[in-house]
Amino acid sequence: MTEVLTQKEIDALLTAVYTGDLDNAFESIKAFEEYFTKRHQPEKPYGLSHSFDANVTMCNFFNSKSNENILADIVQKNESQNMGNVQIPNTNIKLINYSICPKCGHIFSFKDLVDYYANPKPDKRFKNRESQYREDTRVLCNECDTYFLPALVIVDGTPKNEVQFLCRVQTANAIEAFYLDKKKNVLSKNKVNILKKSEQGKTLIAIKNDVLLKELSPKPTLISNLLQYTPANLTINLINGENIKKGDVLFGAWQ
Repeated sequence: MTEVLTQKEIDALLTAVYTGDLDNAFESIKAFEEYFTKRHQPEKPYGLSHSFDANVTMCNFFNSKSNENILADIVQKNESQNMGNVQIPNTNIKLINYSICPKCGHIFSFKDLVDYYANPKPDKRFKNRESQYREDTRVLCNECDTYFLPALVIVDGTPKNEVQFLCRVQTANAIEAFYLDKKKNVLSKNKVNILKKSEQGKTLIAIKNDVLLKELSPKPTLISNLLQYTPANLTINLINGENIKKGDVLFGAWQ
């Protein structure tokens, strides 16, 4: 059971840095929420999909006339499958996938997205299956054979912002690439973080989370998706930068 904190305790915990200035920390829940609701400069799409498929459309909640109805349908579908609609503990922020085929309008739930990313349509442009898991951020509509990039809508009662939706494996891959540019190995790139593998040895079941959100501040897409896959009872540790000290672990399948 997640420990219930007072507002004063929560405010004291939320000292993570998102501005890039290591001495400038959040002072309250409100400051933390403002990071998510502020419209950041759009990031380039993650994955190799944008480099060889110029016609792949990214879902855009705020440019759709029927976005509210579509999001409500997705929320309901997620609820019926008991997946998605992620609430960030002790905040008003909720993360909801916004995934609709741009051609035929077919709606995808969180489970639909996760299932597809676990079994994408084979593409020989990737050197192997593991490479495709990590780099192919497209989703193929099984109704009309159209590729698109899903979005993640940030809601605090009403939709306020959106970023690209990434699966668990793609999130780890993008974060690892971000740190590699800074000459640092994190997550699965640092072998000491790997705690458990599948019997075949190809899939990671649990890895230590040695990522500091304050260092990811230029990448709201990566922060949003990482929080989406962080166990709820460990979220505060990640937000206040204590995840490394406390040895927090990311559970689930990581290729």
